[in-house]
Amino acid sequence: MSHRQTGVAYRVLVDMIAGLLVGGFLGYWLDRWLGWAPYALVTGLVLGFVAGVNNAWRAIRQYSKEAAGGDDGGPRLP
Repeated sequence: MSHRQTGVAYRVLVDMIAGLLVGGFLGYWLDRWLGWAPYALVTGLVLGFVAGVNNAWRAIRQYSKEAAGGDDGGPRLP
């Protein structure tokens, strides 16, 4: 496994965790503020999961496009 693949794998992991944490925090905050427990928390977690999957999918697509094109991310020479 190359360093680039490892970096993409870590980015996917961080995107998923960050999405869940942000969505969960916002949902919990809305529950406490508006008294909607547990509906806002569940909705926030679902939306956070969807956002994390979306960001992870974009990172994977970008890596796949670069790998298929042979682009290693370095500078291009004319």
